[in-house]
Amino acid sequence: MQLVDLNPNDQDVINVFTDIDRLICSLYPVATAQSLTLDELSLDNVYAIGLKNEDGIVACGAIVMQFDTPPYGEIRRLYVKPSYRGKGLSRRIMQILLHHAGEEQIPLIRLETGPKQKKSISLYENLGFKSCGPFGNYSENPQSLFMELGLNQ
Repeated sequence: MQLVDLNPNDQDVINVFTDIDRLICSLYPVATAQSLTLDELSLDNVYAIGLKNEDGIVACGAIVMQFDTPPYGEIRRLYVKPSYRGKGLSRRIMQILLHHAGEEQIPLIRLETGPKQKKSISLYENLGFKSCGPFGNYSENPQSLFMELGLNQ
């Protein structure tokens, strides 16, 4: 498997973003997600990666730098194709994203997920994330859980 930057013009990236959107809409019919769009992948404040093989992008994730007070990085689009789940790929993507955040001296990592994504929540807790309140443009919503992790500088 090869680690690649996500390119918005790559058909494999387009396909995996379509898969993610389909999954989110199936879990949360009234989607409140503030998803990272293909066009946003090219922004300077976005670091987006994927694991690619002969099946295309099989796992991906991104961190988006937010310049609020305090500044933080937001995890977005963490996803593993169903046939590749249970192999530690989401943990691998998260570790790469967290390493990048440390190198960029991003002091705080935040994310929004949904209550139906139990395995994702377990991964985040295992990595040290704790529950927090809404941040950025999010508001309190029963379809959303908010988590954060402070990085040691």
